[in-house]
Parts: sequence; C-alpha cells; structure tokens
Amino acid sequence: MKQQKRSEQRRAVVTGATGFIGEALCRELLTQGYAVTAVIRPGSTKRGKLEALQEPASQVMGVDREVLTSYPALGEGNGTLQIKELPLRELSHLAEDDMQADVFYHLAWDGSSGQEREQFEVQVSNVSYMADAVRAAKKCGCRVFIGAGSQAEYGIVQEKASEEKTVPKPFMMYGAAKLAAYHMGRLVAEQEGIPLIWPRIYSVYGPGENPGTLVSYLVETLHKGEIPQVTECENLWDFTYIDDCVRMLRMLGERQKAEGIYNLSTGEPRPLKAFVEEIRDVVNPGAEIAFGAKQANPNRTFWLDPEVKQIRMICGACRVAFAEGIRRKVESRRK
Repeated sequence: MKQQKRSEQRRAVVTGATGFIGEALCRELLTQGYAVTAVIRPGSTKRGKLEALQEPASQVMGVDREVLTSYPALGEGNGTLQIKELPLRELSHLAEDDMQADVFYHLAWDGSSGQEREQFEVQVSNVSYMADAVRAAKKCGCRVFIGAGSQAEYGIVQEKASEEKTVPKPFMMYGAAKLAAYHMGRLVAEQEGIPLIWPRIYSVYGPGENPGTLVSYLVETLHKGEIPQVTECENLWDFTYIDDCVRMLRMLGERQKAEGIYNLSTGEPRPLKAFVEEIRDVVNPGAEIAFGAKQANPNRTFWLDPEVKQIRMICGACRVAFAEGIRRKVESRRK
C-alpha cells in the first residue's frame, strides 16, 4: 500500500477496543494506515495490549503472547493509535476535544458474556449507550456509524437466516437488547443524518478469544489429553476466523453506500459435530470426544445458517479455512 499523506489518512474511532474483536479491528485498521482512536474503560487492565500494537512483537514484554505472535508487526503499516479512557455512560463527551473521524465502530457492550447476558438492567443500558455513540459519531464528523449486532438477535431459526426476510425472535436479554439497539440506533442515526451499518456477527474464533468459548475449551482439553464433554452437536454452525471478521468490518466502513444489516459470517455452515471433529483432528488426532455427555435445550440452542450474499458482494468470500484457523490458534498458544 502506498504511503498516505497525513491529510488523507483515514480516521476511525473504535469503542470496546480491548475486546477480542475490538483489539483485532484496531490492529487491522493500523496495518491499513488508519489513525485509530481506541476508546477503553478507565483503568482497563488490558490497556497494555493496545499500547503494544505500535511495537514489533519481539520488542514487547509483559503482554499476551498468544495475541502478539499471531499477527505481523505493525511496523509494516503507517497507522497511528490514540487511546482514550472513557466510561460508556460518557460516550457523548468524545467530541469535546474537537476530535474528527471518518468512521465510528461501536463495539463496546456491557454484559456480553456470562450471567449478565440475562440481566435486564445491564442489557437495557446499552441501548442508551448506542444512541450516545451515534450522536458522538455525528459530532466527530463521521460519514458512517458501524455497530456490532449479533446472530443472537434472530433466536432459533432452523432455516436460512436472511437480513431482509427473517423475523428476529431473540430468546435471551442479550439478543433482545442488540435488536433494540439496532432499531433505536437506526432511528437516532436518521435524526442525525448519518448512515448506520449493522453487521450481525456470527461465531468468531482465533487467537485471543475468550477462554470460555467452545473452541477454546476443545483446544485446551484436547491439548491436555483429556476427553471433551459436549452435546450431540447436531445443530448447524458457522465459524468465522478473527482475521476475516475484522477485514469485513474494515471493508464495510470503506464502502461508500453501505447501510443497514449485514450477516457477517463465512456462509459455509455444517453440523457442529463436524467442526468439533476437525478441531480434534488438528489438536489431537484420534482422541475421544464424549458426544452426548451434555444435554442441549432445543429452545436455547442456536442453528446457524446465515445468508451472506450481501456481505460477499462487498468483501468477497472468507479467506481462512476452519482447520487453518485452528492451526493458527494452536500455534499461537505454544509461543
């Protein structure tokens, strides 16, 4: 990529910048020459991981090596990073320093995992934060606002999930709050006169993901030589490698006329059992897996079969095959 003049440098704001996807998105934008403002919670213990993004991995000490060793050093790009500590309830203050940006990625979300996913008071607060973020984006001069939707908005859909045709029926507070944030955020965006893009992000995996995910559990358990305890894994699933996820997010922000909902996934679903066995074949070939050791609740078991025509028109197909992504995760774990 040719060196961009400072006046032509793309500028992006990323909230939730210390999260799994947020940190990877910052890295992706920096390698593409962006000036990134990363918004994090005050006193975040993960601030050092973001500060390390501007340094070659070999020069960084005391930072999660799993993440650092799985990407090229950022010295190859010409991006710049600014970190702003700000509580979610104060997102409206972002524009007070006359900060200007081109695209605003709002990934921050309270209660994105664990028991807080079902707590009304926690989840409903995110709707207000969404509105604050849209208004802040407008004040910062952004030409587009990108939120972070979820496949949880659809609920249980045992057919192809289409952005335009499928009626969302979330079964958990988290999915309902995401859906509400989209609709109310869309209306605020219309009032402010700024386009809103809502990628519904499907199951993302890779180096640096939460240790509580199925992929992390399987990799860790198989690596120890233990027997993973899982359900029959008969439901359809669709995994997206983290590099593909953030590449698609970046490209959505660069698209001049993109707006509305996009299912962000590979669009190559298989029975979950096939993915579990593929992980086993990469990590510990021939190892036993206890399928059926856990019982699945059919009323709370996702069936992931997304329609991805719209995202592919902009970003093309995903580039990292599942087995390759697992190999990268395993390799980064060893370093």
